[in-house]
Amino acid sequence: MESSQKAWELENAVKLVDPHRDALYSYDKEEQEAIGSQRPWKNDPHYFKNVRISAVALLKMVMHARSGGSLEIMGLMQGKIAGDTFIVTDAFRLPVEGTETRVNASAEADEYVVQYLQACRENGRMENAVGWYHSHPGYGCWLSGIDVATQMLQQSHVDPFLAVVIDPDRTISAGK
Repeated sequence: MESSQKAWELENAVKLVDPHRDALYSYDKEEQEAIGSQRPWKNDPHYFKNVRISAVALLKMVMHARSGGSLEIMGLMQGKIAGDTFIVTDAFRLPVEGTETRVNASAEADEYVVQYLQACRENGRMENAVGWYHSHPGYGCWLSGIDVATQMLQQSHVDPFLAVVIDPDRTISAGK
């Protein structure tokens, strides 16, 4: 995969605009394992200060949220940890059942996540799932009691884990 990507970049004269900024999205497995073993967030509940979401990931999340209409949607974010920052490089939809006020994930969604992440790794995309997102269409960006319980459950399996809520109606009406 890497050689075909390099060939495509050469053929299309792709150049880094800002190597330092673009390096933000590269993945270093050893670096991530070291951060994961040190777990500095365990000693400081306010350890994380920033979230950086790539334009591609943000567009996918907002378009997914918009596609749900008045029903809530849910997906996962992929990326890494860099210092006190979550770096979100990509996002993908989850096959879940949504209502106007909640999203119900099933064992099918869990199996989908495993298969999706495996396919990513087989194709050279090594980023881990770093969080989940879902929508609150028309009623704002906040974590409900159910969301907090979902976050606590997720974080008991994958720590750290980020939660993002998108209100596609207010996002579009604000022009953002």
